[in-house]
Amino acid sequence: MEISDDLKKQLVVWRRDFHKYAEPGWTEFRTTSKIVKALQGLGWDVIYGPDVHKADTRMGVPDAETLAAARPRAVQQGADPELVEKMGEGFTGAIGILKTGKPGPVVGFRFDIDSNDLFEPTDDETHVPTKLGFASVNDGAMHGCGHDGHAAMGLGLATVLSQHKDELTGTVKIFFQPAEEGVRGAHSMVAAGWFDDVDLFVATHLMAAQGAGHICTGMDTSLASTKFDVYFEGVGAHAGADPQKGHNALLAACAATTN
Repeated sequence: MEISDDLKKQLVVWRRDFHKYAEPGWTEFRTTSKIVKALQGLGWDVIYGPDVHKADTRMGVPDAETLAAARPRAVQQGADPELVEKMGEGFTGAIGILKTGKPGPVVGFRFDIDSNDLFEPTDDETHVPTKLGFASVNDGAMHGCGHDGHAAMGLGLATVLSQHKDELTGTVKIFFQPAEEGVRGAHSMVAAGWFDDVDLFVATHLMAAQGAGHICTGMDTSLASTKFDVYFEGVGAHAGADPQKGHNALLAACAATTN
């Protein structure tokens, strides 16, 4: 399978578009709207909104005020209003499904789509997005981890597979995962059962250290993280009269953090 020059150009357009309108976890209303529209245009079956997630297993969902502000902003920036409405309270994941009609495995690909909570420099002409005019216009949101590229790659993959559908067997699922930052978004998609029938699963991540033109395979810990919730309980005491009778939880937490 060869990638056409037109698709190469489209990948750049998608990536820069997602970068310019960066959206943090569970507020990717515009991003997901663009993804859903693109997948539908390619003839994929598309699942989005609450059906993608098991609602009570979502983690780190922003407050109602944040979501309420993100929805109209997404529409103002080009999102489909009907799609945004169906995403409701931040159900911003999407799944593209391509059924070939021929027996074969179910293959899944995962691409995350959320931005980081960062302020992108807009006055530094050495910064490429600023120089070329696609720096984030959303204050406090920036694609600093490459998920704009991931979303573009997912749509590029969908494009190539749709063009070669007659050569394929089985079923392909492409998961566009929200809220990857902070290890939040995947759990509710898994809990909803969308991965239960997947025979082969591929996750991807861009890595600047490798440089352009390199692909690493078989890596299972690169840019991965594990989160723990740790609680420290102490005993209060008068700091001047009886400090020896206390157990300083804050000091213990600080020591654990620095160590």
